[in-house]
Amino acid sequence: MRFRLLLMVAVLLAAVSLVPTYSAGAQQVPPGAPAPAIPPIPWQLTVFPGIDTGIEPGLYTVDFLPDETVNIRADCNWVAGFWSGANGALDVTVTMTTVAECPPGSLEEPFVQALDEATSYTFASDMTLIISGPAGEMRFTPAMPAMAWQTMPAPLPDSAAPAAG
Repeated sequence: MRFRLLLMVAVLLAAVSLVPTYSAGAQQVPPGAPAPAIPPIPWQLTVFPGIDTGIEPGLYTVDFLPDETVNIRADCNWVAGFWSGANGALDVTVTMTTVAECPPGSLEEPFVQALDEATSYTFASDMTLIISGPAGEMRFTPAMPAMAWQTMPAPLPDSAAPAAG
């Protein structure tokens, strides 16, 4: 189990090394230079427009996959769709969602709507992904360590392990 955790951390570090350490904002990218691509790793929401309290890590995530599909966790619901983006422009189209009733105060609906209406992305110098649209700016950080920990299988107690035979 420890080996798996170390392997996941190594994969995260390798993926993070692909993200430039500069801002992709128009003021720092030479005219005509492409904005860096969004790495295909889970990104967790850290800042949402108009929300001053902390956002629970891993509760709101987005994963922009290389096949131009997007997987979104929005509190108690899972959302899927398509995305396209280049040179800082971003278009997300939500096509499917589960319909669980999230608890009062959930950001599920405004979060999904803000992603669906997103128009651009950039990266801050600290590797924060900034997605902008009519609702304002949402900020995301890589979620790999938290996601890897949540998806690792729990070890079986010795008494539950199958007998060798």
